[in-house]
Amino acid sequence: MSLTPAPSNSENTVTSVAQAQLPSLTSQFIARHYPSSVSVVHVHVVNRHGERTPGSHIFPGISPKNWNLCAESNSMHAGFQRAVGLLAPGADATQMQGQSQGRSQSQSQSQSQGQTPPWRPFMFAYASRDISGLVGTPGASASASDGSSATKATCGFGQLTDLGRQSMAALGAHLRSLYVDTLGFLPPAARQSVDGSPSQDLYLRATMYTRTFESLQHVLGGLYPGLEPGSSVFRVNVRPAEHETIFPRSSCRRMILMFRELSKKCIALHAAERQQLYAEMRSVPALQKHLDAAGYTPEMRHMAIPVLDTAVSAYAHGLPLPDAIDSAFLARLSQAAAVEYLLSAWKSTALTRMLIGPLLHEFSANVAAAVEKDRAGRAQQPKMAIYSAHDTTLAPLLATFGSSADSAETVTPAAAALPSEMLWPPFASSIRIELLKDSQSPYPPVRPAWEDDQKDYSQDASLIPFDNRVRPVNVPKSLYRWSHATKDEAAERNPRATRDYYVRVWYNDRALQLPTCRDPGAHHTRLGSSVCTLDGFFKQIARFVPSKKEAVLECLD
Repeated sequence: MSLTPAPSNSENTVTSVAQAQLPSLTSQFIARHYPSSVSVVHVHVVNRHGERTPGSHIFPGISPKNWNLCAESNSMHAGFQRAVGLLAPGADATQMQGQSQGRSQSQSQSQSQGQTPPWRPFMFAYASRDISGLVGTPGASASASDGSSATKATCGFGQLTDLGRQSMAALGAHLRSLYVDTLGFLPPAARQSVDGSPSQDLYLRATMYTRTFESLQHVLGGLYPGLEPGSSVFRVNVRPAEHETIFPRSSCRRMILMFRELSKKCIALHAAERQQLYAEMRSVPALQKHLDAAGYTPEMRHMAIPVLDTAVSAYAHGLPLPDAIDSAFLARLSQAAAVEYLLSAWKSTALTRMLIGPLLHEFSANVAAAVEKDRAGRAQQPKMAIYSAHDTTLAPLLATFGSSADSAETVTPAAAALPSEMLWPPFASSIRIELLKDSQSPYPPVRPAWEDDQKDYSQDASLIPFDNRVRPVNVPKSLYRWSHATKDEAAERNPRATRDYYVRVWYNDRALQLPTCRDPGAHHTRLGSSVCTLDGFFKQIARFVPSKKEAVLECLD
């Protein structure tokens, strides 16, 4: 079957259940979203890894014994293991040099000729690094349910496939087409620092999973294709789990307890839909066998997620599935999985803050720093930050950018309706946070009702209740003590000192409309409510951004 989604010409098209879509960069699209008065100052990109195999083998009647979809990925995966193997746990070295070979298809020729690839990853020097957690253990699943044979193309559990490599290279190519070829924001070639250290145009992060690291390398392969071996060096930052901010920390006890409680409430609100889906699942013999063996019921917290993990992987790769498992079934399954995970975050500010707050803390600090540098006439470095992450990263971020932030007590039938676009984040999905500058268009003449709510800029922002905060706790006071007319750092506080700066958030092929940014005076006068004033963006995320101390205390509550 054909699994490639039709190209989208509209940012409002609902994303495919299995594979993310990207907007077509037509002249009309560029003129609409990037008029001549608007320039890009800084960009955050957060992507889910590309297509992969399931994390386990639990549906012998659906999932083949061997997923032979990693012909090229296996050689690259082996090279990556060798590279990581150069650094033992507890080593003092901060850089690894070797074959970390997650490149785009256009670069495969140099590999086949035995040349050294252009990637030299650099790591955080934490003594507690867990190499096994980073590399993983590839291998075929052990099941006698079919007659497939293991080959050199056999994937391991959760491994990035050849299709996943292509999807990530396509994301990188899209970023190049937009930010290099069209807007001239990034340089056409990867630039090295004067001293030969890694390029400073990009900040790169990946989690301690091989599939995210390799996905990042393919994004780079699409962003800067055709690099000569050894011509460029990129620093890739990887943190061990106990220091990671990209995904929720399992050590946060209160988060886990709250998640369980809210998930039960959300599932109860959608009991009728889950009963219908459960009946449809039982009509598929392979699924019925699994549901019965595992003792699953519609009330269980993880009824849909494990099924989706296998079914959507098979669908994305064009593997045969029972007739009942079609795109419509997968859409309902994806929404059911969203109820089990994503909806809980949409219903609680505190839960969302624990899930993704530390990462938003980084983002808000980066945005504020970029504004200050731009106002001072200094070039922002890095220009783009790319975080190679997971569905469990994008899901709470979407809640942050789309939630009305109801409290846990408001999870009632009146609030039970799911937004039509609430689906599990597809493979290769991406969120882009663009910091824009426009000093030519009229600034909103209306003042948002909340603009001066936080009047005392000298007080400790952490003393202000989360829901009353106008900006994140780590946004510096200097951002509002700058006179637009004189650039006098000693000028009195100017609540509109950031008036030239705006933020837009993209999710795959759609520009999101953040709730706070719809308020009068909180969005661009010409581009509309999808382009927030800087303060409109800060107001939206402020209640989700804890200080480091607050993040620790919330988890211990």
